[in-house]
Amino acid sequence: MGIFGNLFKSKKLKTTDKDFGEVESFSTNGNRIGWQINREFLNSSIEILIEGNPNGINENQKRILLNALNNETEIKSESEKALKEQFENAEMEFISIEKHFELKGISVRDDGFEMAFQEKEGQNYFFNVHFENNKQVGVSIDG
Repeated sequence: MGIFGNLFKSKKLKTTDKDFGEVESFSTNGNRIGWQINREFLNSSIEILIEGNPNGINENQKRILLNALNNETEIKSESEKALKEQFENAEMEFISIEKHFELKGISVRDDGFEMAFQEKEGQNYFFNVHFENNKQVGVSIDG
């Protein structure tokens, strides 16, 4: 391994969480660790990004995530409501999440979480539905 390999290598950390099994780090900044959980949700294999430290996942964010995962029907309904509104604003017909989008991942924050849906047709846009207390509070679109 050359000098750049030694300078920029990052060793992935692993830990076992009682609710999610083995999780692996995706980023490290001192004692702040970004953990990645692979999971099935809304009929998609997704990546869940959540903060923590070398000892494991942040407990507050874990509670937010577990609450969302355990209320899949409510989260799907809230997501559809938010995405349908975006389609209506663009004067397009919305049929269903499954028809228009693929869920790519969830990012958890201290005040809620965000779900990233990739547009199936064209696949140029990501619709990020923001949640607090399992209710959608907004949508951002990335191109």
